Amino acid sequence: MTYELLKKNVQQVLDIWQQQKPELEKTYAVNDTRKIELIQPAIDQLEWLIEQSEQVENPHTGKMHYTLAPNNYDERIEFIKLQKSSHYALIQLTMLYDEMKKKAARLRVQQ
Repeated sequence: MTYELLKKNVQQVLDIWQQQKPELEKTYAVNDTRKIELIQPAIDQLEWLIEQSEQVENPHTGKMHYTLAPNNYDERIEFIKLQKSSHYALIQLTMLYDEMKKKAARLRVQQ
C-alpha cells in the first residue's frame, strides 16, 4: 500500500473511531449488553489498518512488526478480544487507537 493511501486510511479509521467511541463509552458505563456488538467493528477496523502498514524488523529483538502497531499490540488486542465485556477492554482499545495515531503522525513527519 502506498504511503498516501495508508495516510488516507488512517484518517478514515480515526474518523470512524471518533464517531463510535461516545456510544461505546455510554454502553460500557451503563453495562448495556450491546457493548460487545459495538466494540467488534472498532477492533476489526484497527486490526485491518495495522495490517495495512509496512512490516519492519525491530533492531533490538529481531522480530517483525507492523509500523503502525503500538507496543505490545498483539498481547493487548488479544486481551481486548477475550475480555470484550470488561470496561478495561474499552480502555485498552482507546489506548491502542491513541498510540497508533501517534505512530502515524511520527511516520508522516519522517516522510
